[in-house]
Amino acid sequence: MKILVIGDPLLPSERLKEAVDDVLGDKEEVFCVDWKPASDEEFWNLRSLVEKNGPSAGKPPKEIFDYVGDVDMIITQHTPLNKEIIEAAKNCSVIGVCRAGLENVDIPTATKMGIAVSRTMGRNANAVSDYTIGLMLAEMRNIARSHAELKQGHWKKQYSNAAFVGDMEGKTVGLVGFGYIGHLVARKLSGFDVNLLVYDPFAKKEDIEAAGGKLVSLEELCRESDFISMHARLSDETRGLLGEKEFAVMKPTAYVINTARAGLIDEQALIKALEEKRIGGAGIDVYWIEPPPADHAFMHLDNVTITPHLAGSTKDAFNRTPYLLLKELKRVAAEGNPRWIVNDKDVSVDYKKFF
Repeated sequence: MKILVIGDPLLPSERLKEAVDDVLGDKEEVFCVDWKPASDEEFWNLRSLVEKNGPSAGKPPKEIFDYVGDVDMIITQHTPLNKEIIEAAKNCSVIGVCRAGLENVDIPTATKMGIAVSRTMGRNANAVSDYTIGLMLAEMRNIARSHAELKQGHWKKQYSNAAFVGDMEGKTVGLVGFGYIGHLVARKLSGFDVNLLVYDPFAKKEDIEAAGGKLVSLEELCRESDFISMHARLSDETRGLLGEKEFAVMKPTAYVINTARAGLIDEQALIKALEEKRIGGAGIDVYWIEPPPADHAFMHLDNVTITPHLAGSTKDAFNRTPYLLLKELKRVAAEGNPRWIVNDKDVSVDYKKFF
């Protein structure tokens, strides 16, 4: 079997090849290509463009065409696989993507070509859930702000939330979305003795209750929560999920945490709520434009903790992902029931031939 692995600055092809060798054995013929934008800044800009506009917006390496026409499987992470690339993959049966989002793959063309496309669910769920709780603590306890002040020689102990700085114990945390990451946030928060509310139209009530939570409407969650943490996928239905209406019912001491997708929140509504001190603050790791412009409101607000889209970016998460992907495909070959293959009902693939 011939496999093309396409690396990027976060997960190079050599790591992908190691996973293939470990899971499938080193008898497979593996071709390595790396997507290497000119700089880290260009990589993040291109990645952001692809996230917003799809695979045609990227600039994949031309070396892909040296191999793609003769391989059975393609494995990549962020590299854009556009229509031209996929149409050239005439012998390919499976595209494996080492991430949950598939914005970088032309799925309609893959389906037309009879190629199954697999995502990797929960691949950085531990990383993001850890970071989410870190942002909650950083924002409420002014960890990042006090660090920055002390670095500047200022022994400052009072911040914008001085009147209501609190402990985690007894606080109500509202999770918007209860997938892989939401589940882990709930589990990790259990040691803090918080009250847990969940809004997710697709989650099961008994599943939420088993995690110690309560299924509620979005309005009730916004009204009752001390922390509102975003864990939904971005879609036409969830875009702008938190807007003027939702901010209007929040507690003046509430903190909004977003490690998911910026588009889940109406940017101007959030900025207005922060500027007018209608909420306690926010911890933000994702942006509507990445990187945000130097004159963005977040740069001068004193009640927001901002970080440069780092929540899911750990070496452990990146290195683990191709193993999760390949082991899941191996399971599908043995048991059926493809859980991560997004177009399985539209293509027919014999997964046993790969494993």
